Amino acid sequence: MLANPEDPALGLSLRRLLSRIADLGDWVAWGRAHPHAQDQVLEVLAQLLPEFAYLGAEAYAVGEVAHRVGRFRHEPSQLELHLIPGGSATLGPGRDGWNRETERRVQLQPLLVGRFPVRQLEWDRRPHADERSFVGAELPIEGVTWHAARAWLSEVSLRLPSEAEWEFACRAGSTTEYFWGGEPNPAYAWYGEGSTCTTHSTRLHEGAPNAFGLVDLCGNVAEWCADVYGPYGPHMPSDGAPVTQRGGMRVIRGGDSFHSPHHCRSAARNGADARDAGAMIGFRAACSVPLFGAGSDTLPR
Repeated sequence: MLANPEDPALGLSLRRLLSRIADLGDWVAWGRAHPHAQDQVLEVLAQLLPEFAYLGAEAYAVGEVAHRVGRFRHEPSQLELHLIPGGSATLGPGRDGWNRETERRVQLQPLLVGRFPVRQLEWDRRPHADERSFVGAELPIEGVTWHAARAWLSEVSLRLPSEAEWEFACRAGSTTEYFWGGEPNPAYAWYGEGSTCTTHSTRLHEGAPNAFGLVDLCGNVAEWCADVYGPYGPHMPSDGAPVTQRGGMRVIRGGDSFHSPHHCRSAARNGADARDAGAMIGFRAACSVPLFGAGSDTLPR
């Protein structure tokens, strides 16, 4: 509805709503917005997301970082995705190998990100080839190639997150080694010997999400990202788009139940051949938000 120039009250109301929608592009401003203002924006977005059911907003906090997050169910896949505000953030650096380059500054658009890594119960509704090592409905699917993950997501009009989007969603505003603090903590992540080197039900850490309400970003299974794997640093796209020009390996993030907690750090990164259906490699869904730009998964198959 357009404001009637003879109705200044309606025009003022629309201007305020547009300002509140703009706040979603700045995670700091969004965090300062009154819950009522956030609800207005979330209700507008729900009307623009016909394949999603709005589940309401919920507050999450880890340490000193807290957010109130809109929750949506994607009806074709039955995945729950959380609305991650956009904005400016500093990512990286890692500690070893190609990860020694300097930090990078990015300006990201809002997006929806899966609350859990895609689980076997969801994958099996639209099965593709996999080489899973562990079986269980609530276990994350693993043993899937990068190509299979993208094909599954494409069928339901979702995508892989870019590496920058993944790290931003994982950090949720934190600046420590892990989203929960400076030291490993098995309350938030499955890693190494304490995890018995198997995958685990996503429900077991449901009560220990990050400040965006996302579960098992660190540990359990590593997660494919859209990017080609290569040296990390400020030469990468400043808008957080996936890197598309180097090599044949693809980025994996988050660590897994087999490796040490070092691999579960927010900045930790690794790579695998896109054709590798390795045990402990899964993926998480993402989706762009109307009004804030197109999807970023533009790599050729």
